[in-house]
Amino acid sequence: MADPEVLPLPGPDSDTNPDESVAMVEADEGDKDEDEDLDLKPKIGMYFETEDDAYEFYKKYAEGIGFVVRKSHKSRNTRLAVTKRWFVCHRQGFKQERSETKNPRAPGSRTGCGACLCIKIIPCGAFRVTEFVEEHNHPLADQPAVKMVLGPRAPPPLYDPKDGPALDMRFETEDDAYAFYNKYAEHVGFSVRKSYKKKHKGLLVSRIFVCSREGFAEKDKHRDPEDTPRRAGPTPSRTGCQACLIIKVQPPSKTFKVSKFVSEHNHPLEDPESVHKLRSHKLKSKMLELELPERRKRMHGMLAGDAGAALEYLQNLQVENPSLFYAVGCNDEGKAINFFWADAKSCLDYMYFNDVVLYDTTYSLNTYSRPFGLFIGVDNFRQPMIFGAALMYDDSPEGIKWLFQAFNDAMHGKQPGSVLTDVGQKYADAVAAVWPGSMHHATVWHVYHSAKKSLKQLVDNAKASFMHSFAPVMFENEDEPGFLLSWDKLVEKYNLGDNEWMNELYRTKDSWALPYWKHVFTADIITTLRKENIMSQLRKELNEQEDLLQLLKRYDLMLEEYRAAKLPVDTEAPLPIPTLRILKQVGNLYTTAAFKMFQTEFEDYMNSLAYPHAAAGMVSEYKVTIDEKPGEHTVRYDSLDGSVTCTCKRFESTGIQCAHVLKVLDLKNIKELPEQYIIRRWIKDARSGHFTTDLDSSLRASTAEARYKDLCRIASMIAARAARADEAMGFIESQSNALMKHLDHIFQTSGFSEMGNHAALPAPGPSSSAQPHNIVRGPQGNPLLRAANGILGV
Repeated sequence: MADPEVLPLPGPDSDTNPDESVAMVEADEGDKDEDEDLDLKPKIGMYFETEDDAYEFYKKYAEGIGFVVRKSHKSRNTRLAVTKRWFVCHRQGFKQERSETKNPRAPGSRTGCGACLCIKIIPCGAFRVTEFVEEHNHPLADQPAVKMVLGPRAPPPLYDPKDGPALDMRFETEDDAYAFYNKYAEHVGFSVRKSYKKKHKGLLVSRIFVCSREGFAEKDKHRDPEDTPRRAGPTPSRTGCQACLIIKVQPPSKTFKVSKFVSEHNHPLEDPESVHKLRSHKLKSKMLELELPERRKRMHGMLAGDAGAALEYLQNLQVENPSLFYAVGCNDEGKAINFFWADAKSCLDYMYFNDVVLYDTTYSLNTYSRPFGLFIGVDNFRQPMIFGAALMYDDSPEGIKWLFQAFNDAMHGKQPGSVLTDVGQKYADAVAAVWPGSMHHATVWHVYHSAKKSLKQLVDNAKASFMHSFAPVMFENEDEPGFLLSWDKLVEKYNLGDNEWMNELYRTKDSWALPYWKHVFTADIITTLRKENIMSQLRKELNEQEDLLQLLKRYDLMLEEYRAAKLPVDTEAPLPIPTLRILKQVGNLYTTAAFKMFQTEFEDYMNSLAYPHAAAGMVSEYKVTIDEKPGEHTVRYDSLDGSVTCTCKRFESTGIQCAHVLKVLDLKNIKELPEQYIIRRWIKDARSGHFTTDLDSSLRASTAEARYKDLCRIASMIAARAARADEAMGFIESQSNALMKHLDHIFQTSGFSEMGNHAALPAPGPSSSAQPHNIVRGPQGNPLLRAANGILGV
């Protein structure tokens, strides 16, 4: 297969395919409208909350096309969780020939069809479509033929667990039946255990769910009930309880039907206050623990040992990396509650690519995760970069302002061009206070992830359907009319007209929706984040880890591995030189990733039409449309200075000139892209040259600590670049002796006493004095415990 990460589909008799099962495609009772058919076609990049959601989606697609879906190969991780799954056409692979003594198989049941859908788990726990093969190598059946072969099957009805099971109840899968019986057990007051199952030719045909007290303990099995009663002691865990639920598969629909239900128990049942302690309900028990104030505070509450673990991690990290910057914020009681840190590589990356910074807080949306946040950027290869990390147990307006100020200090006062955050006035106020010259906007990225929490009940009930409909509204509508139309359809489809969260979101759409922030430069960072990368990996890891110290160590290791893996990308082979003049020009300048962005616009330009619209003096306007894309855009060209603008704002947002402008330039016989429209951040040499900071020079050189910090930063930047090549490292080594001799000469001529190769620095510790610019107040105005470059001060 094309994707190297996708394993080849195993044969039907492979040992790696133990639970292969056939899923019969449901027949539709009515006609689907055209929009629904389009929505049902799989696409690479689609997201599903669970494996079953993806399976159901592919089944519905197969139903309309005319084939049957089968679950095929799957991959698991070390925790035995499914990480990849393939759904294939029922004619995938080839069957082994049967022996002559058995009835021959009908010809053509397997044709080696390659049609399939592959999903892969992503760090947030959802599944993403990584491969979709649409073509079949056999005739497809029409819906009447599918109905005739498989038989009609209506979706199973929804049952209320409080009413209890009943004979002839139907469930889509075994897991559905178990979930229903377990909810019923929670309501009644007992725990459920999966017991015997029966298979036929490898397929499950029946399953028994029993009370956890079914049977007897091993030592009680051979005891005669008429013998002397057992001595007083703990109540036996097994009492021979006969309560059970038996389900059997129903051909040809392959659903499960309740064939037997025994409701009577021979032991006392638990009361509602203690039922969550039973084994099959422990997951909900854990959720309840999070809500108990004596066990754990609110979601952003700090657990015992968190502050110490964070400080231990940062101090150890600074020993290994003296140029590390970290800051700690304290509350009114002097307790550390907020943490921020950034290493030299992060600072160096920021100095080159500070035109857009996104503060990503989606890691803390999961109930179990820590209040973790990352400052993220994107480099000239469209690869995400981490500028800094934070643990924010106090995310109040004062806390957010403190965090942005700490980030600003770590970056030596260099203001970002654009700052992207979650929705909220506290972020806007903090940006205005710390970076008054920066553009600020909320993002659809945060809104999309917040929906999973704010609309949890709808997401759970609708499974993948809602998020599948919600994502295009968020990410695929760059024009206001299209966005408003898509929003109205979504609200109507899911009956969200009275939903407070959705209504508030709509009222504030100007602050986050794509059509309203095309003027803000983003370097297309949202598209970068939607792909699988270190951020998505971190989201999964940080949700799973409970021990904070281990969590931080895992983050450090993943960041190191990610940076090492990025080096080959940063030194990628050059593209073949195109023959067209403008492509040849940008191909020599742009990185591969930037060139592909431009190439997409160039292809649209080749399929576009332009019409003169207006003219006034040296300024002319054109209307430009692109085949198979709705709407038109206005391009304004000024022949006096050669400037050109477009209402699509593609260049203002991404730094890559749009197809509409390319069309007008061609009409004006301009065969190369003007230099002012080739921005430095996308060229291959974006990291060359020098840069300056925004700090006042008197502050930067006022103390030995400040000078030491600046020199560590400079040395780290030089080291980061020189380490990429042996020749560069050799040059730095050869120049180091000459540099030290020159420094000695400066000290001798300036009258400084000889101190060896090191400047005199104050001894680290609480007694060290610090200048005002080295003290950052905590969220409530308290002094910040801060260490940077080996200097610790209070």
